[in-house]
Amino acid sequence: MGKLLKSTLVKEDSLLLAHGLSHEAETTLEHALMIMQELARWLIKSGIGYTEFSAVLKPIFYNEAIREIERLNQKKTDSSISLLSGLNRRDISTLRHNNNDVHQLIHHFAEPASVISVPARVVGIWVNDGLPQSIPVSGHEVSFENLVRKVSTEKHPRSILLELKRIGIVKEENDRVILQANSFTPSPENDELKQMFVANITDHLAAGIHNIVEKENKFLEQAIFADELTLKSIQHLKETSMKLWNEMSRQILAEAIDCCKQDEGRQDATLNFRLGIFQYDDSDE
Repeated sequence: MGKLLKSTLVKEDSLLLAHGLSHEAETTLEHALMIMQELARWLIKSGIGYTEFSAVLKPIFYNEAIREIERLNQKKTDSSISLLSGLNRRDISTLRHNNNDVHQLIHHFAEPASVISVPARVVGIWVNDGLPQSIPVSGHEVSFENLVRKVSTEKHPRSILLELKRIGIVKEENDRVILQANSFTPSPENDELKQMFVANITDHLAAGIHNIVEKENKFLEQAIFADELTLKSIQHLKETSMKLWNEMSRQILAEAIDCCKQDEGRQDATLNFRLGIFQYDDSDE
């Protein structure tokens, strides 16, 4: 057994060297991919694929490479940023050129619409050309099939139709495709929910990553986990969690209000504080 284990470890080490990743980098990537699984689920359910997502990641990796180089007090060059970010030098040069030919943080990223999927482009032409809200699937000059062919000859019109139906952009009735006007109407409630979620999860990730990479000033970032539970026990723990959170949040909020009052007007009152709690179980899966 010991020989087998040793052989396996040697093989894994060879793979790491072949990929050029240290053990720290390899395990970080492995755990980051676990987080990405949930993000990918959200993206795909929203109609966003790999091409659109990977394209808008470029300025994010560019920014973080610049932050690291500035932290190390090193010179910012196309080569150094390319090395840290993994972006090719052509991408780096383009980002620099779009940023007044200076390597500095990008604060206003390009609109996601600059990298548009085939389904989104089909809808875009439909709207921009002023076509009727309802068009035939096929058999006419103005049809959904012909609309898809204007955009791509590689994607099958039926596949595009199924994707647009999946994300609620169109409906199909009596051999006609109907554009859903309400799919383009912003939902303030849903947008606010997304903003709150993103703010919470971003700070949660920042706290956890800080605790991993820094040795001092650790943040509170803990969770309680229990398994092999019945649905009745899950419901009991949910109710207990909500009760305790309501009690704690009222106390923290009262003290936060007092702190805001005493810090009001001070020049050094520039910092933020967030305390959150989450609950998750797999009873609905």
